[in-house]
Amino acid sequence: MTLMAFLAYCLAITLAAATPGPAMFTVITNGVSRGFLRAFVAGVGIAAGDAVLVTLALLGLVALAQTFEWVFLALKYAGAAYLIFLGVKMWRAAAAQSTVQGLPQTRLSRSFLLGASVALGNPKAILFHASIMPLILNLDTMTFADGLLVVMVVIGVNITTMGVYAALAGRASGWFRTPKRMRLMNRFAGSAMIGTGALIAAR
Repeated sequence: MTLMAFLAYCLAITLAAATPGPAMFTVITNGVSRGFLRAFVAGVGIAAGDAVLVTLALLGLVALAQTFEWVFLALKYAGAAYLIFLGVKMWRAAAAQSTVQGLPQTRLSRSFLLGASVALGNPKAILFHASIMPLILNLDTMTFADGLLVVMVVIGVNITTMGVYAALAGRASGWFRTPKRMRLMNRFAGSAMIGTGALIAAR
């Protein structure tokens, strides 16, 4: 793999990761409502899920993934349902309890699984990876090390991009200190979570 091909692939993956979509909205809504750490862990889950899709594309298992598309769809709907569930809890907290954080501080593993389900729940993503690779990379001459480097690039780009979104959203959450502002945050974040869950389910 040449340096120019590597840099071109890095640029393409970075633009794809930074583009607004379900993954970005999932991280931002978690950051605003639950803080930086849980948003960042959700971003790590997104990176892990995307790495699985890239690996399948590199191994030429796109057809296999399409055969078992129901698995990806199940993950998609599970992630969407969980986001909607969190959004409803935020709205209920807005009406009943505005002086404390609306959502319970659940285990970090749940944030990771949420992010992974959002990434894996988008079957079209594997087609994106499978279609962009031949345009930039020479798959016929790729070595195992090249493939490993591609996977590491995808993980690194996703973690960095989602980490930036998580940091920005986490800083914004510090502004919501007073009961009035927290009530506003609960309703905004709850609506965003419900909307993101509906967007994921509808894709």
